[in-house]
Order: sequence, then C-alpha cells, then structure tokens
Amino acid sequence: MADLSQQIADLRSLVLRQQAPEVMTPPEAAEFLSVTVESLFRWRKDAKGPKYSRINDRVIRYLRDDLVDWIRENR
Repeated sequence: MADLSQQIADLRSLVLRQQAPEVMTPPEAAEFLSVTVESLFRWRKDAKGPKYSRINDRVIRYLRDDLVDWIRENR
C-alpha cells in the first residue's frame, strides 16, 4: 500500500510541475522545486534562494517564472 501512496505522490508532483500555477504558496513552490518547505525558509532567511513576494508578515508567494529563472541561473 505504501508503494501505491508513493506512486500517487510522485504523479501529483509531476502534474503540479507541468501545470504549475502562476503564483504559488511555499508548499507549492517547494513541490515544484522538489525541495522541502524548510529549505525555502532557510533560503529566504539566508537571502540565497529564488525571488519571492512578502504580501504581509505571514503571506509569502512565489512566481512560477521566478522559480524557473532561479533554476536556470543555478545549473
């Protein structure tokens, strides 16, 4: 059963990457990049990750194009 759960999670991740929304929450951006939400948090804290927008103290969003640009810059 765990194997089926992993296959479903992998498929969901693949679909998200192919049909990613223009604006993403940190969990969506983390899944898009195949990293953890904690990694995104650390990168924001260390000012070395992809660009992001801080809407207010609690709301952070990532633009899909910024994530793709960051991937290209960090090959």
